[in-house]
Amino acid sequence: MRPGRAATVTVASAVAAGSGYVLAGLYPADVDENLHVLGALLVFALGNAALLAAALGRSPLLRELRTVSAVLGLLGLAGTVLFLARVDAGIGVGGMERVAVFPLFVWVTTAGLRLLGFRRSRPLS
Repeated sequence: MRPGRAATVTVASAVAAGSGYVLAGLYPADVDENLHVLGALLVFALGNAALLAAALGRSPLLRELRTVSAVLGLLGLAGTVLFLARVDAGIGVGGMERVAVFPLFVWVTTAGLRLLGFRRSRPLS
């Protein structure tokens, strides 16, 4: 069974965003601002695009995570817009940058746990 266009876009965008995280981490702004900004833009644009594409997916996992994908994607997109506009919303511009980039971490962790079978908390026996 083919994964569908949304799943393909989700994976490709998430991988590209992951390379952006690596690039921004290897080249902090005080070392090479241009490469840091390039990495950050990959995360801002493609990381949040991955989440929004995931919300449209038809695969069982993506359907199950549809709501969390949409909420995190919109949160990340809003954080990106506010960060680029230099609006701090009470948490500072650096805090707004975190709002833009952390949703992908949350989503990947959620999807990974779901794939490992931790759907809901289970009572201890």
